[in-house]
Amino acid sequence: MLKFKQLKQLSGNLLLGVGGAIFALMIGEIALRIMGIGYPSFYQADPHRGHALIPGVSGWWKHEGKGWVSVNKDGLRDKEYSKEKSENTFRIAVIGDSFAEAIQVNAEDTFWSLIERQLSQCQKFENENIEVINFGVGDYGTAQEYMTLKHHVTQYSPDLVVLAVFTGNDIINNSKTLSPDERFSPFLVKKEGKYVFDLSFKETETYRLRDSFTRKLVFSTINKSRVLQLLNEIRVSIKKRRQLLGTETKTNSEDMLQYLDFTPELYKNTDPSWQEAWNITEELIKLIQQETKSMNSDLLVVTLSNPAQVYPDASYREQYFGQSDIKNAFYPEQRISNLGKQQKFPVLTLAPSFQAYADKNNTFLHGFDNTIMGSGHWNESGHQLAGEMMTKKICTIKD
Repeated sequence: MLKFKQLKQLSGNLLLGVGGAIFALMIGEIALRIMGIGYPSFYQADPHRGHALIPGVSGWWKHEGKGWVSVNKDGLRDKEYSKEKSENTFRIAVIGDSFAEAIQVNAEDTFWSLIERQLSQCQKFENENIEVINFGVGDYGTAQEYMTLKHHVTQYSPDLVVLAVFTGNDIINNSKTLSPDERFSPFLVKKEGKYVFDLSFKETETYRLRDSFTRKLVFSTINKSRVLQLLNEIRVSIKKRRQLLGTETKTNSEDMLQYLDFTPELYKNTDPSWQEAWNITEELIKLIQQETKSMNSDLLVVTLSNPAQVYPDASYREQYFGQSDIKNAFYPEQRISNLGKQQKFPVLTLAPSFQAYADKNNTFLHGFDNTIMGSGHWNESGHQLAGEMMTKKICTIKD
């Protein structure tokens, strides 16, 4: 009898404990939702590109800037679009990396949203509906953008494809030699004198784990719970030794250089590995041009700005370019412009105009209050200027 009473008491305590834990989790879930705190996982494995956005996921991004991110049913960081293009519609597809994805700002403040709103003011488009569809995904290189074009963009029948090239890391991302060891991406590599695609990332144990039903189920569950998202974010933050939210760091001119993502080899092109990386990048852009032609679309290549090129202080720029004996801060833009002339596709280079604008207005076009002003991605001012420049360019190249 005594043993039965002890078991009964133990069972009652266990139920009370479980009930209390469930109640605490519910209160925590409600509180986090009221406070707008959440850290959803935005990415999943993708067989063509290594990773892609998860369809239907939404939430705030606050590590750099602050943007409400909503991914549509087709896995695009954009509003919903029908794949079938309606009559009297001029449709533009934007392919690019995190600068096009632009999770640091709200969708309405991105360059692609601004183009969609402003292009109708161009006389050539006054009788057409304008649609600008964003296919940008963070950490993409040009090979992944080609795969996006080939396997996804073509379904939307665009009239114009805008390739946004961020030379700050695209050239590195395109090279299997220069990229980090565990970069899960297709690569264009040279074998027996010919360029071919290497999709071996799909055979790695890590990729298979990321693509497994178990992992997808785990992260699907995490995305439904703010408490689980917070716990996962704490885990990731400890692993990466970062804070849950970015905080502005005050720095002086000597310290500033480390935050500008400055890679001297990008502007010199003397190292054999970088020479090959540039050759691969140019081959990928040619493939994108061929693919757009097969879709009966036009191509506009836009080179974006690197933080070091447009920091609004000439003395800083002279310091970080001069210390590496770099004579031409716009070498990447000129190289891609020359490719455009050779291949007969238009190129818009933003960095020179961005630099002039930043100097004249003493304005930071990269960076946010919760990170380092002048570093990282475009802020709202950067997107505004980029949108205006792209709109003008598209207006002039339309047949």
